[in-house]
Amino acid sequence: MSKENMMVATAEAARAEIEYLLKAGQEMQLAKEAPKVLEINGHSYTAFRGNLQRVQTVKPDREEKPDVFEAFSLGGLVDFIRTDVDGLFADPEVRHIVRVVDTRHVEVLTPMHGFYKERDAVARCEALVPKIPFDTFMGVEEFQIMLQSRFADSVNRALVLQLSGSLRSEQTNQIADDGVSQKVTINRGVATADDVTVKNPVVLKPLRTFYEVDQPESPFILRFNEDAEAALFEGDGGAWKLRAV
Repeated sequence: MSKENMMVATAEAARAEIEYLLKAGQEMQLAKEAPKVLEINGHSYTAFRGNLQRVQTVKPDREEKPDVFEAFSLGGLVDFIRTDVDGLFADPEVRHIVRVVDTRHVEVLTPMHGFYKERDAVARCEALVPKIPFDTFMGVEEFQIMLQSRFADSVNRALVLQLSGSLRSEQTNQIADDGVSQKVTINRGVATADDVTVKNPVVLKPLRTFYEVDQPESPFILRFNEDAEAALFEGDGGAWKLRAV
């Protein structure tokens, strides 16, 4: 039903209710009787001279909602609440709700209000975190840059950096030439220049939530392929999200 049809139907229902009440009032005045209001299955009815008339509820239009304040850090969200420029939190009887949606989103909601019992979001906060390419093999240089720029400093991060930095792609060629044909044997693989031991799974702290809180650590599987490329595979099934929230 379009908005215009809804408005027409609402006006007609209101007009019919007014006409009924006027008629009932006139009859009551003549009969000196008062109608009774009955509650049946959650609806209100007026009972008069054996007739039931349902009381129609005229639903009001939804109120326009203000723009939601957007923040990109928890500190900014706290400053918005404390400053209260718009006077949203001045009434101590009105209790707002701070809801942690997930590891990157927090919002402030009003109490339920109005005819429709709705909650409005007055502020939101979204963490700006870097994208980390897990489950993907990459060159040693790219892998080390990712570790240093997108992971919090830790002892295990230093060990992984040392191990990946000591990798070299090793290729050995053996050629046998008898003047008529050549036989070439190529051995390829990955070797390390230094002896570094890192046990899997390795526990690291990626930057995955708000910077104001301690980044949750989680286990990762560190793997290298024959091209001297490295990759990290998540090893906790997403359990870190519960700790972050």
